[in-house]
Amino acid sequence: MDEPGTDDEAPVVPAWRSSPPTVGAVLVTHNGARWLPQVLASFAALEHDPTLWRVVDVSSTDDGADLVRSSFGADRITYAPAGTGFGEAVHRAVSAMPRTDWIWLLHDDAAVRPDTLAALLDEATTADDIAVVGPKIREWPSLRRLVEVGLTVTSTGARETGLETGEPDAGQHDWPRDVLAVNTAGMLVRRDVWDELGGLDAELPLYFDDVDLGWRVARAGYRTRIAPRAVLFHAEASRRGTRRRVAGDVEPWEQRRAALHVQLANVSGRRFWWQYLRLLAGTLLRTLGLLVARDPEAAGDELQALVSVYAHPGRLRDARRSRIGTARRDDREVRHLFAPFWLPYRHGYDAARDAVVALVRPESVETTGRRSTADEGVGDAPLDDGPSLWRRRPWLVTVSVLVLLSLLAARGLFVGPAGSSLTGGALGATPGSAGEWWRIWFERSHDVGLGSTDPVPTTVLLLALASTPVWFAPGLVVGPLLLLAVPLAGLTAHRLGRRLTDHRRLRIVWAVGYALTVVATGAVSEGRLGTVVALVVLPVVVTTTLQLADHGEAPRRTALRWGIWVAVGTAFAPVVLLLAVLGLGVLLLVDRRLARPALIGMAVAVVLVGPWLLTRVLHPMLWWWESGELLPGAGPGWRTALGLVVGRAGSPEQSPLWLGAGLVVLAVLALLPRATRSVAGVCWVLGLLALAVAVVGVVVDGAVPGSPVPVQPWVGVPVGAVVLALGTAALVGVPTLMADRGRSAGVAVLVVALVLPVGTGVWWVARGVADPIDRARPDSVPAFLTERPGDTLVVSGSTAEGVLVSVVRGEGPVIGEEGLRPSERSTADLTAAVESVLSAPGADGIRRLGALGIDAVYAPDVDADVARALDAAPLLEPSGSDAPTSRVWTMVEPAAPPAVDGVPWRPWVAGGQLVLWLLAIVLTAPVRRRESALDDDAEEVRA
Repeated sequence: MDEPGTDDEAPVVPAWRSSPPTVGAVLVTHNGARWLPQVLASFAALEHDPTLWRVVDVSSTDDGADLVRSSFGADRITYAPAGTGFGEAVHRAVSAMPRTDWIWLLHDDAAVRPDTLAALLDEATTADDIAVVGPKIREWPSLRRLVEVGLTVTSTGARETGLETGEPDAGQHDWPRDVLAVNTAGMLVRRDVWDELGGLDAELPLYFDDVDLGWRVARAGYRTRIAPRAVLFHAEASRRGTRRRVAGDVEPWEQRRAALHVQLANVSGRRFWWQYLRLLAGTLLRTLGLLVARDPEAAGDELQALVSVYAHPGRLRDARRSRIGTARRDDREVRHLFAPFWLPYRHGYDAARDAVVALVRPESVETTGRRSTADEGVGDAPLDDGPSLWRRRPWLVTVSVLVLLSLLAARGLFVGPAGSSLTGGALGATPGSAGEWWRIWFERSHDVGLGSTDPVPTTVLLLALASTPVWFAPGLVVGPLLLLAVPLAGLTAHRLGRRLTDHRRLRIVWAVGYALTVVATGAVSEGRLGTVVALVVLPVVVTTTLQLADHGEAPRRTALRWGIWVAVGTAFAPVVLLLAVLGLGVLLLVDRRLARPALIGMAVAVVLVGPWLLTRVLHPMLWWWESGELLPGAGPGWRTALGLVVGRAGSPEQSPLWLGAGLVVLAVLALLPRATRSVAGVCWVLGLLALAVAVVGVVVDGAVPGSPVPVQPWVGVPVGAVVLALGTAALVGVPTLMADRGRSAGVAVLVVALVLPVGTGVWWVARGVADPIDRARPDSVPAFLTERPGDTLVVSGSTAEGVLVSVVRGEGPVIGEEGLRPSERSTADLTAAVESVLSAPGADGIRRLGALGIDAVYAPDVDADVARALDAAPLLEPSGSDAPTSRVWTMVEPAAPPAVDGVPWRPWVAGGQLVLWLLAIVLTAPVRRRESALDDDAEEVRA
């Protein structure tokens, strides 16, 4: 038996040390003078030196070329032109040096320890099927934080290291293991395998070349190992943007292009088409998410990468053919090397959680590279003694309070029958999924009421786009639009206020006052979705108009953005387009140079709204018909006239008129200071024009196609424009007035200014918004009638005051379908048939109803004269009711709705309009300017 402490404890000497393999080291440099002195010094201290060295300098413009020339000699250096990728540079070096057993790849920003190469060879020589070995990589200059201990990739094309951000090296990953890939910084690869696989792919000049090689190595039947005893320190200069860039360098969008290329080039044949479609859809969704997150530059990179890969199928075909020739395994045999399928979704959840935390508790988010706006505390003093959240984030606190008050005001709408949704007033039923809105948008004819071939309202397209991420719950779009209308309007108004004044708290009061106008008019309680969206969008339109008036660097882009927002408002409330035209007219009188961008913006708005706008031109009364059921407004009267001035549209659910009187007082006082009189005067002109539009809506009424009786227009949108204009005049003029008239006048003005937001807020929360809007099943007719083959004629009103009729098909129209009108001939035939049945009940009138596809008659609140006439009509039989006040009659001979011929080219027009919207959004998104890559001065600052 061996004695303890002798042979058993002797270190094992690897076999390769008695007959060392040859190693050819390849160093690629490009503007690496910042790191090369330390890097070259680390090479000089290696315990085991490579057999030979080869350096490739890629058009360095700093002192890097001189440093490597003095260290290695001119005969060991190969020079490559600008734009040469890392893989191509390595190929140049390998072809220029004698053949060796192994190739060691090195970067000019990566330093090694003395035992790094020896530790790599220790692991590389443990088995014959090991082809690639990589070191444990730590961050430089911290030297302790881990950067990589092997690599893999997710199914969405994201690099995955398995490390936490900033994770320190405490030996927790120090065991050799198989991995999918290792970084090219310090990669040791067998020369025969390199030649067999063709080395690094030249299609990947900088990014993902390591993952691609590791994937090909695994498919070829070899192994890639991590050697944690071998340590390398990497500055990651290219990824972090600390390397001086020159013309021809790889652009940042290339990283996403490389990820897509690697995924599609290496995935096995059975999964290719699934991955092809998945990455296409995923990239488009990522682009949309980045636009929503206000990072259009990254969104543009996504689209550019997508086009670069998908627009060149020949490159992809050639790449797949080359990989098929060396593959001996399919994806199932190497699946254990890849990241779990659920990992991208967990990352998405983490990102969403961090975004919510940053919104709710911004003070808890750690920042890098900038100081906090809060006081840092002195010595051991706790940070809790700093300014309150209200002082640091007053607008955040205000929005949070508005959200809480909105939920409190909607307290009666959170409980309802199973399968119920918000409905009532002007608000129609919400469909079961976003797919129903997409079907309506693309169908040739519309199976609603008597049938329709009308152009689809643009509202349907916008709702379909917004609800696609929540496909099976479109109520998550409609509900928040209504119930959170106040904070949404406050956000858009506050953004406008930031352009108008630096008085932070005054603009908060102004923004809240405007936001509460949405509920003060009764629009939310009555379910007027069109008014709500229009009043939320209106401040954005004004903000964009001011940007247009500033004559910025990109007037065309601003004009396009103006057209988009006007189109959004017009889609929900057509009168927005009329208000926008009037506003532009006033602006052109002030500055005629805006004529060209104004025409561009108006043309964009008209094109995006599309053919649906033509129906408004042919029928002027339809300009007042917003998104939603046709719910009449208030008629002429002194209360209506007074309400128009103080921001009320005559709704039974509106707030008291006196709450808006203070706004008019402040707007008048805003005309007193001479310094701001011109701006306040323009606001007054705009307000009076909006008031004129509202007055026209009040004094006129007329027949709307599809309605048998004249309809009184609803003027909530122009009234909201009046409030916005007068409030803006007050916001501009009141600060100057307060400064001129002293403290006492300022206190009086402040009290008057608070009447509108405080008083309206108390009224709003106390009343709630649950009447007439309610949460109920979206059944417009009794459920048993929806199973019959024909349509249902809904009769309301009385013979004395007028009978109103409508035709319901199935469960009734969903939001957006209420704007689809039957043909004038069908409407006339229906009116004549109903008049015939009610005046002289007979079989002829019933048969005429049956010819129109009507199979039942439903009177939800039946009139006695109407009931007697229908009881006496032959071919109709009573069929019970669903309430004590309602009656139902069904046809003895069931009828089926006649087919309506559709327009064959309509789906193509719908698709083209969808493309126009997507292009307009992408082209006009605000671009976050990237720092100039060629600015040497900026590079020195970063250094």
